[in-house]
Amino acid sequence: MQHLIKTSDVATLSRGMSIHLESEKIETYLRESENIDIKSALGDALFLDVKENPGNYELLLNGGVYETENNEKRVITGLCTALAYYTYARIVKNGDGNVTRFGFVQKENDYSSHSDLKEKVMASNDAFSIADRYLKECVIYLNEHREKFPLYKGGGKIKANRTVYRIIGE
Repeated sequence: MQHLIKTSDVATLSRGMSIHLESEKIETYLRESENIDIKSALGDALFLDVKENPGNYELLLNGGVYETENNEKRVITGLCTALAYYTYARIVKNGDGNVTRFGFVQKENDYSSHSDLKEKVMASNDAFSIADRYLKECVIYLNEHREKFPLYKGGGKIKANRTVYRIIGE
């Protein structure tokens, strides 16, 4: 079964990143983000239906403007952008490490330098925060239009299934 977005969409929908990043690595983080963050917010039934019938969920996936029952206009950014930010956050958090037969190593070369842990954690937490906000917009939309989405059984809450790291001191 294919993903909600392509690996090339991650940089387009979130923040820019190197075109030399291995698509297999992006694929791994994309799969994790779908299964951990998106599926838990939508529920299994709706998640599967969105993947099988994306044409039925255009506004939910790609965002846009909708009206509430009170005729208020609201903007939704969309699941695809939320997924791209979750994937980007995982890439930032884990992207430059690699498991080899010698253990977990950091790739290095003469033309780049690694950011320190504090910068990495701050960038990752920021991207996760943005992703959570975009996903929350989607959950609000689903809750306000439950009649259109009978497969949605969510309670309106988003579970953050990750550890938050806080850097104390310098």
